[in-house]
Amino acid sequence: MSGPEGRTPRAPEGKPRPSAGSAPVDLIVVGCSAGGPPALQAVLPALPRETTTSVVVAQHMPARFTALFALRLSRICRLPVGEPRDGEPLRPGRIYIAAGGCQSLLERTSAGLAFRVRPRGPSERYAPSADLLMESVARLFGSRALAILMTGMGDDGVGGLREIKERRGRTIVESEETAVVFGMPREAIRAGLADQVLPLTEIKLLLARVCR
Repeated sequence: MSGPEGRTPRAPEGKPRPSAGSAPVDLIVVGCSAGGPPALQAVLPALPRETTTSVVVAQHMPARFTALFALRLSRICRLPVGEPRDGEPLRPGRIYIAAGGCQSLLERTSAGLAFRVRPRGPSERYAPSADLLMESVARLFGSRALAILMTGMGDDGVGGLREIKERRGRTIVESEETAVVFGMPREAIRAGLADQVLPLTEIKLLLARVCR
């Protein structure tokens, strides 16, 4: 639905809606595509060393490149960074970069929460998919999750944000001010799924505040 003169309605930047805030969360899930690597390098180093909050990231990137990117992040972040393997337990205080060319989800097992990493399906456009990862997070964490959708082309992550909101989790969308490509954030705003619309500098500050 468009506003005056066909403009897309936008949430007020930096102005939280009632469901937004800085209460601690157990898990942060991030989706991004084009322009995502520098955006992630700008915000993830803000995560404090002693936190028990975990972070899972779906960055659209080809196979093998995500492992190199995770290594690069590990040099600038306070928390351990790596690609999750199939069956690997979700551990507190870690950053996980979903492997390129595969789908990474979280599921409950007899031993606790663990990653399921599977091949990309024939009908799946994005691998890793922010939608699939966020939907699995929504089912397991509900109101204890924060979803962030940043720069990128297309609409991956919009369905995932919807699932997060339906289970009373919080949603943050990167503003046009800093997004290299405003496609994914714009689609989320159009769908009314953004609790807050923030530039990267404010996303960085918020990440430090919401960690347990």
